[in-house]
Amino acid sequence: MVVLLSGMAFASEAQSFYAGGGAIHDFRGGFKIDSFPIKVEGLDSKIDENFGLSKICFTILHPRVSDLKIELISPDGTSIWLTNRNGRDEGRHYTNTCFRSNGFSGYVHQAEAPFTGEYIPDGRMTFLNNGQNPNGTWYLMVQDLRTGEKGALNFVTLEFGKNPTPNTDVSPCSLEDGTACKCADGSADCELLPDLVILSRLTLDQVKEYPWNDPYYPGQLRLAASIANIGDGPMEAFGNNKWYCGSEEVKDSTVICKDKTHPRQQINQRIYKKNGNKMEWQDRVAGTNYFDDKPGHNHYHVDDWVEFRVIKEIKNKSGKVTKRELVSKGSKVSYCLFDSGICNNNDSLCVLNGKTYGDQNLTNYGLGNYVDCKSLKQGISVGGYDTYGMMYEGQSVSLPKGLKSGDYILEIEVDPTGIYKEKDKSNNTFKMPIHISKQE
Repeated sequence: MVVLLSGMAFASEAQSFYAGGGAIHDFRGGFKIDSFPIKVEGLDSKIDENFGLSKICFTILHPRVSDLKIELISPDGTSIWLTNRNGRDEGRHYTNTCFRSNGFSGYVHQAEAPFTGEYIPDGRMTFLNNGQNPNGTWYLMVQDLRTGEKGALNFVTLEFGKNPTPNTDVSPCSLEDGTACKCADGSADCELLPDLVILSRLTLDQVKEYPWNDPYYPGQLRLAASIANIGDGPMEAFGNNKWYCGSEEVKDSTVICKDKTHPRQQINQRIYKKNGNKMEWQDRVAGTNYFDDKPGHNHYHVDDWVEFRVIKEIKNKSGKVTKRELVSKGSKVSYCLFDSGICNNNDSLCVLNGKTYGDQNLTNYGLGNYVDCKSLKQGISVGGYDTYGMMYEGQSVSLPKGLKSGDYILEIEVDPTGIYKEKDKSNNTFKMPIHISKQE
């Protein structure tokens, strides 16, 4: 049963809406989402940056919350990730857990379970305050993605109020009008290229070696990766509706290839250009995308987006590296490209070589708007970042049996095949020292 609690008599003041919960079913090998409706009524017919959804709270009792992907879907179908497989191996429970754009407990993907407090979600709440009519049914969607544990949602609340997403100002530069857009060199005409980098903070916080006798991740080095765009224009992958099974062109995305896989769509990288006050664009053939039907995904991924490597450096007596040996390399991992967050000069997440990036120092900050992972368009805005935690599929390198304990180098490279055009390709690889125990 859904219960409505009206907070105030006028939509200009804060209002809260409450719904009860129910069981969260354990993963059983197929696609299943437990959806919990929240009825909203009596608000003005538009939510935006002035009045809109400001906070979501719930309690979920679950003994291993890293099994869970939790989303919020609005009446117009827009959805954001609140928290996706956070909590590491054995973290328990979301207890009176709230999400807001400036949550005082920080980013949920950097926090430890049990989660109690107000967190910044994995997705961007500004996407929900998009001018839509908030009256209708919202849904909290909970998907369990790993077998062995089950839980329950106790309750969920939505709060609407003034200034719902503070500290989210963006440039008036837009993809439709180049008047307010800027060239980094001060000229009137330029290509607005992306610049893709790995944000070290998330990987440093989430990297773990698992022994060969681990029942879930035998012999794996699991890691998180967050790719940010600190360039002058968006990273945009635009599908051209040409689908292939291998080299054979097929009708559309509904075809199943002979090897039982989904066809690949050829994609273009759309490069935006400032031409005086006009915004123009040009497409260049880039990679491919495909429909990923694995649990927790069910959307389109761009192929070969990142690669993970473990390296052994051989040094001479003076400590100089004389040789680099490749110990292990993961397959090139495909990602859904969208803005799971946006850089903020006031935090320590978007840092590269000691410099923090955000609205204060990124030309055309916020340019682009990538809410989800559609086949025809996805990408990363200027200042946006796309995060994959260590519990996601594919976020691992298999370590060879018999590998000696010692010090190694972990490398993460974005766009390892070098097919996307960027402002700077020299900063695409992140490296960090790791210590590995003997694998046996």
